[in-house]
This record gives sequence, C-alpha cells and structure tokens, in this order.
Amino acid sequence: MKLMMKSLIVLTGLAALSLSGCSDSAPSGPVSSLGPVTIKKYVAVGNSLTAGYQSAGLYQSAQIYSYPNLIAQQLAKAGASLGTFEQPLYSDPGTPDATGKASRYEIISLAGPVIGPKGLTAGQPINSGLARPFDNLGIPGIPLAGFMDTTGTYQSAPLGRDAILRWTSGPFPKSVYRQAVALNPDLLTFWLGANDVLGYATSGGVSPAAPTPAAVFTTLYTQALSSIKTSLPNAKVIVGNIPDVKAIPFFRTVGPAVAAKIGPLGVKLYYQKAGESGMATGQSSLTEANAPLLTLTGMTYAAYIGQPSGLWYKANKYPALPAGIDTTKPFGLHPQNPWPNALVLDADEQVICANAISAFNSTIASVANANGAAVVDFYSFFNTVSQKGLTLAGEAFTTTYVTGGLFSLDGVHPSSRGSGVVANEYIKVINAKYSTSIPLVDISQIPGIPAPLGKISELSGLPVLPADAFRDYQRMFGTTDLK
Repeated sequence: MKLMMKSLIVLTGLAALSLSGCSDSAPSGPVSSLGPVTIKKYVAVGNSLTAGYQSAGLYQSAQIYSYPNLIAQQLAKAGASLGTFEQPLYSDPGTPDATGKASRYEIISLAGPVIGPKGLTAGQPINSGLARPFDNLGIPGIPLAGFMDTTGTYQSAPLGRDAILRWTSGPFPKSVYRQAVALNPDLLTFWLGANDVLGYATSGGVSPAAPTPAAVFTTLYTQALSSIKTSLPNAKVIVGNIPDVKAIPFFRTVGPAVAAKIGPLGVKLYYQKAGESGMATGQSSLTEANAPLLTLTGMTYAAYIGQPSGLWYKANKYPALPAGIDTTKPFGLHPQNPWPNALVLDADEQVICANAISAFNSTIASVANANGAAVVDFYSFFNTVSQKGLTLAGEAFTTTYVTGGLFSLDGVHPSSRGSGVVANEYIKVINAKYSTSIPLVDISQIPGIPAPLGKISELSGLPVLPADAFRDYQRMFGTTDLK
C-alpha cells in the first residue's frame, strides 16, 4: 500500500490502466485434455481464500467464482467427469455479523464513497443437507492446526463455518482431513498457513500476539501432507505457499494517504509501537525506508488526523482512557493521542511477519517435495503483481484498493476476477506437473467489482468505512478485542 488511491474509477469493475508487468492468457497449442491423467474427483482444502469469501462475507454470488469452483469448471472442459462440484453455498447477501445482519461490504453511498455492511438481513445456508462432505472444504479463519483437528474448535458459528463441516458424529465428525479423505479425490489442492501469520499482521501484532512458531508450523505441515500421502497415495496434490502480507491492499492503502496529508504540514505521525498502550514513542513521516504500515482498519480514523478525537477508544468501548492518553490533543500528531498500536504494523512487527512467512514457505517447499506435491508460488506471484501489475487481455490489474480489480472490498480477499487469477496459477502448475492441457479461466467472462462503483467519476482521498466495519473480519481470527 505505497500508492495513495487517487480515484475509484471502475468500468465494469476495472480501470483501464496502461501498465507493464505480468501477463496471462489462455494457452494456445494443444487441445484441452487431461492427457495421461484421470480426474473423477477434485477436493479443495483451505481457508477463506479457498471458500470464496469476499468483501467480508460468504455469499453465493461470490462463491460461484471461488477459485476451486473455477478450477472444477476448467477440469470439466478438459474432460474430467467430476459431476457436481459441491460448495457450502450461502444465499445473498451472505453470512451474518455479530448483530445478525449481513457482514458483506457494499457501497452504502457514492458520496465519499462510504463502504461497509448495509444492515441487510443475512442469508441462509442453501445446501447444508448434502449427504456427503463438500468438495470445497475452505473454512474462513482456519489456521493450519485446523486441518487435522477433530474437536470442532475451528467450526464455531461465525462466518458460516458451522455449515461446512456439519457432522457431530460418524466417520468424519467436524474434521477437514477426514472429510477430504472420505471423498477419495484424484486431485487435491491444499492452501493453508496464511492465517498463521495474517491474524497477527492484520491486528497490528495485537491479537494474536505472535504468528504460529516456525517449529510448530513445520510439525503441523509435515503431519498434514504425510497423512494425505498415506491416506491418498494416488492423489495428485498441489499446495499454495504464503503470500507476503505487504503485497495486499490491506497494508498498501492508508499509509500513503496519511503521508500525503501530513507531509505538507511538515509533521510526523506519532504511533504506538508493539506493547505500547499509552503515550507513544514511534514517529514516522510514512515515506522513509521501512516505514510503519497502517492497516485498512484504520481508514475510518485517518480522517481525524490532527483533530482532538477519541473515536478509537469509543468505537472499541474502552471503559476508560489508558494511562498517558489525552484525547484533547491532536490525534496522531501528539504522543499522548497517537495512532493506536492495533492499526499499525511497525518495522519490528514487519520483520516478525517476514521471518515467519520465510520459514513457513521453506517448510512448504521441503515438505511438499518430500511428499510428491507441487507448489504454487503465490509469494513471488503477488509480490510481482504488487510491483508491476498484471495485464490480462489488454486490461490491467493492480493491488490498489478497489480500482486494482484483484481484491475485494475488504482489501484481503480476492475479487471474483482475482479468484480467476488464482485458479489460473493452480492450473499452470497442474499442467506443468502432470502434462495436462487444462484451459485457463477466461478472466474477461467473470464479473468485476459490482455497480455502482462503475458510476463513480474521479475522487481523491480514501473511501469512508464505519468505525466497526472490520469487527466481523476480526471475528475470523477469534477476536474482536484489539485493546
């Protein structure tokens, strides 16, 4: 999030920008086929990225563009006899928030614009009565430890998770692993591990207080892939590694906007470093090397920079102001009313994230190799896209919030077209690994960011989000308390 968002120009979901960088197109040459491979069942294991979670909700009109569903469609075009690829669909407008209303972010008003939940009555599970496990076993919020878990620890009601692994008894009670194995897939995609660092990063290093320890991650990942190999010795397994958290709009939007606001004033932002809850010791112009990253959760509060505001403490229901805090001071510009710790990933916290991701990806590479699985290098892919953009059939995608087209309105999860891009990265690796000719997804046939964004002309600054807009997102990681 180094670029300030200058506009929200979206024409059927994408701005027509002139960028050079990655390119992607349907394969030419061999006729679509599975070649020497037989695929009669495909199962996807993962978290919210796999589930088709988008714009802070799980809802049918986005789930149908989940990357596993798109892969299944392309497999069928290549000759796979999969039958119906079953997903745990949730009717629009989607899963409920803590109040029972739909959590999905939409455009509330073009004036601003204002983005957030509309307060609509939530949807309902559509096909929870399916008499077998779902083929898409993506569970929002699940960490790596959730794959082998059989206790239901990661299947609590929020975010529609309880509608995915539904059985409380029988051969596979609330177990991703057991349900995946029970389906006996010929092809299995496995993308877990992002939440083992993402919860820490998106909460500004507050909750949880650390990523999963590297040694624990290695033990869990080894157990997961070796168990799959033992139970499904003939299955073709493709795993995804962990993207750099700094490559997503959640960390690339607010900082540049605040920097542009305080730069002409010749002042620096005071921010709380890790462990600080009162007077702050951190200062930054947000333009220097290794500058702190402001999270998208802080978009609401960016408008109050320089004002005597205590909105953060009111929105998060602090019973009293922490010692050393004085909200009569200009917010963000005084050490006694600083930018809160939970809304910033400081330089030390960025190092913690980088070290964790590096260790996780090293483990993924070595364990995958030991178990005959191929790896999709999402870390390199999204870093390249964040630096150079991605051109598809003459249209340009970037990691800019909203207008970039790849990410949904929560700044973390792919848009429908972004899911198509993810599906294609999997398909490329499958084709290379198994000599198949599975066609790539035609991204141009997938809807972009929905109207009324397409009607917005040029605006400057940041969109407006309600102070509690990300509260449901925080529930994905088991917390709403960022104190």
